[in-house]
Amino acid sequence: MEASRISFGNDIFETYLSVKFELLKHLKRRRLLIVAALAIIVPLIFFVRVPDTAGQFDDEVLTFANILIIISAAMFAGDAISGEFERKTNLILFPTPQRRGTIFAGKYLAAVLATFLVVLLYYVTLTLQTAGLFGWGEIPGELAKSFLVALIYTLAAVSVIYFFSAVLKRTLTSTIVGFLSLVMVLPVLSFILQRVNQEPWFIVTYSANLVTSVLGISGSPFGPGDQGPNIAEFTPKFGIGIAVMIAYAIVFLVAGMLVASRRED
Repeated sequence: MEASRISFGNDIFETYLSVKFELLKHLKRRRLLIVAALAIIVPLIFFVRVPDTAGQFDDEVLTFANILIIISAAMFAGDAISGEFERKTNLILFPTPQRRGTIFAGKYLAAVLATFLVVLLYYVTLTLQTAGLFGWGEIPGELAKSFLVALIYTLAAVSVIYFFSAVLKRTLTSTIVGFLSLVMVLPVLSFILQRVNQEPWFIVTYSANLVTSVLGISGSPFGPGDQGPNIAEFTPKFGIGIAVMIAYAIVFLVAGMLVASRRED
């Protein structure tokens, strides 16, 4: 019993060291600074055209939130595993007394925390903008709900890209494939399903539209505009959407950890 407690404590400490090391690495490579700057600058662009209400303004600014999450996840998780094998740093890292599982867990948590920070900066900037334009009392209460959804989607996005980093050998390939799967492949599949009047409730990028739809402003989770007579308009259901995102986060993380732990080259 005592030995198990000590072992668990060691795993926690080793994971913490791995998280700390990865975050410092992201800072040294200026990745965190670049994406953080993007999170602050992009909302300011929407000052070019300010709508009539705070809700409409927030809805417009948040249309970029999902792509920002994917960009951030790709930058922080795209080479989390593949980079170690491509640069052969695994030959130095893995023979250490630290367990592989704690190394890989630390890499995942560092990517999640870095992306969380980016999302937080984005929403803080948006909140300050909204308050400055319309007053604090006009800030939609649903904005906090949108923020929580964005954090949950972050877990899913990082897990998906982390999985490709574990499966693929090249850093550039794993980053691009993970990024395109969330930006292009899954959204296109979602679009096709809607063309045949089927709700793509099981696709994580469709569920991610909750980031804006929870505000109750847009008539469609795909933003303003006519979707065409042959495209059914669906809005993800909150409970199902959250469950789908959590499922993606868990399944792809576990699969990525298993693949990474068994890699030898």
